[in-house]
Amino acid sequence: MNCADAGRLLNAYADGELNLESALPIEAHLETCARCRASLEGLTALRGALSAACDYRPAPERLRARVLGGLAREAAPRAPAPAWPARLLVALPGLLALLITGWLVVTEPWKQTAPQAAARSHVVYHMASSEHAGAALRTLKNLLDAAPQMKVVVVAHNNGIDFLRRGAKDETGHAFAATLREFRARGVEFRVCTNTLTRRRIDTADIVPEAVLVPSGIAEISRLQSQLGYVYLRI
Repeated sequence: MNCADAGRLLNAYADGELNLESALPIEAHLETCARCRASLEGLTALRGALSAACDYRPAPERLRARVLGGLAREAAPRAPAPAWPARLLVALPGLLALLITGWLVVTEPWKQTAPQAAARSHVVYHMASSEHAGAALRTLKNLLDAAPQMKVVVVAHNNGIDFLRRGAKDETGHAFAATLREFRARGVEFRVCTNTLTRRRIDTADIVPEAVLVPSGIAEISRLQSQLGYVYLRI
């Protein structure tokens, strides 16, 4: 896979929309391409910033009913009408967008719900490489210090599982074991891709007890995002 091929799929990959067969070639390319890794980091940083600033909130029922009613009327077959109602229907999507924008400006839901969002934030950290695992764990510690109530799951696959192997050490020569125990005490969960263990012929006994095995790292990340609403970050 080259940069052009990876670029076409990078947004879908960052959003966890690709299956394992499509994701693996991109990950292999990212391990050797600094430019594409930088692009991915920019995408995930933007996604994380938007998720942190804006909490999802359903539209008020009256607004929802009005929008659905307008769409239903627009889609319904009708007899030929004078030209001016047709022009009004063309403008309807813009009017509805203006109405929604006005509601957002007046109510500012992102400001009203920011403390509540922080209290129930869930983050899945994607570890595809252990090359800078020590620095990544320090970043994770800073996150937990700033938001101790945050729920964090670290999903590792490919070379990202290496820091979770028994006896693994960081770039300064210190063992990861004590740090992992501290994170577990703070509620952080570590999950290891069984597909990676099989492909690399690594015995499950080689994985530290602080981590649990999942069938597929990519599938686990997708499940946490799509079903449980976790914010995706790659470290």
